[in-house]
Amino acid sequence: MIADRNSGNTSPLTWVGSFPVYASTVLAAVHAAAMVATAVAMAVGAEALLQTFQFSSRAVLDHYALWQFVTYAFVHIPDPWFLLEIYLLVAFGREIEAFLGRNAFLRLYATLLLLPPLALTVAGLAGIPSHLMGSSAVHFAVFIAFATLYPSAQIVFGIQARWIALALFAISALQYLAYSMHTSLLVLFLDCAAAFVAIKILGGEWAFEFPRARSRLRVVEPEKRSGRGIPFASIDAILDKISKSGMGSLTAEERSHLEKARAELLEKDRNH
Repeated sequence: MIADRNSGNTSPLTWVGSFPVYASTVLAAVHAAAMVATAVAMAVGAEALLQTFQFSSRAVLDHYALWQFVTYAFVHIPDPWFLLEIYLLVAFGREIEAFLGRNAFLRLYATLLLLPPLALTVAGLAGIPSHLMGSSAVHFAVFIAFATLYPSAQIVFGIQARWIALALFAISALQYLAYSMHTSLLVLFLDCAAAFVAIKILGGEWAFEFPRARSRLRVVEPEKRSGRGIPFASIDAILDKISKSGMGSLTAEERSHLEKARAELLEKDRNH
């Protein structure tokens, strides 16, 4: 079942000119501000302050520094790759948010944020100390969630999202393995697995398996209409557009048609 699907919850929070501002956009702005704050703290020699915000399993277990479960993700050492990380959140986070709804997206983001420190705290109880800072794994997992939701979406040079996600995941995992960065490797696996499973749970079968949903609609003759007068052939075209360009490419009218078609399918399933 699709979570929180209503027009208010899937629409942007506001607009800046022609640019839609989603919750994911606000999160990206907060992370950008945090990177500036980190740079200033490093410049004035306040590394000790930054350490209180980074995650340390010892600090959590010995001094109950529970705030580190959240603050670790906002300690960003200035790095050009940070721009790519923010792009993943803005570009693909809004697609997830537009489809699942704002509340479901924020639950997903909170899961990706909290799962790594929780697992590392458990490892700390077993005598394996660890440290963690930054949100690169969280935001890469957002892209994994997008690729799970829209596996056939073409990202660059006509390459589908599923293959780009798989390639980037493999390269990152091999890099962490080669440099014995076991904590980073564990966090990568945890967040990516959580994103994959969460999309299946939050999005439901209809959202996750677009090819099957599309083929089911195509068995209806193009001239046949639903009880509400929506031509299924037009829904076919909308689904094709989503698979290529994502949910954010739809017009308001196309979103309305898609939502009505979904409601009809759910009603038909209940009647059967």
